[in-house]
Amino acid sequence: MKTVAILEGWAGGPYLSRLFAKEAKGSGFQLTKTAKQADVIVAHSTACYLLPKKQHAKLVVLIDPPYWPDEPIVKRWINMNKNEIKMLIKLFGYRRFAIDKLWEAYYVFAKPRYTYSVLRNQSHLEFIKALSSQKVLLIRNTEDEFCSPVIKDEIKKHKNLKYFELPGYHGDYYHHPKPYIDLILKELQ
Repeated sequence: MKTVAILEGWAGGPYLSRLFAKEAKGSGFQLTKTAKQADVIVAHSTACYLLPKKQHAKLVVLIDPPYWPDEPIVKRWINMNKNEIKMLIKLFGYRRFAIDKLWEAYYVFAKPRYTYSVLRNQSHLEFIKALSSQKVLLIRNTEDEFCSPVIKDEIKKHKNLKYFELPGYHGDYYHHPKPYIDLILKELQ
């Protein structure tokens, strides 16, 4: 059984990624909180910048690293929320939407290091160099307001990295985990 560590981003945490964790377990993965010893590391958003330095995962999955060098982070965050509000309310209703947003606020304040990291790293991809000896899967959601579509061209020089786009928005892996798990399983074959 393969172990998987889920590293949530700036406004994410275990409450929000619980469906992804459930789908991973249902697909035969064992969850671990120790990313340094995991077979698979799944990093979302800002967590892509904060991967453990000494880890030996067979596969590192980067979901929507917040890379968009020409757009201010505040503008992207506002755009993301405008686009997600209607969709999430339609999908889950007002009550669940409000609960999820409260959890996001909690995670932002609980992880100040992530705020610093996204502000410092959002305009470069230096973190990918540290993964040059590992198999890496980078997934970008087509409607993501944090991860620029130009990332596809920026990462071409990294031969160990595969790029995929999936429909959805920045936090889509929280609510629709199956396509992500399917890609991970395919890459582990």
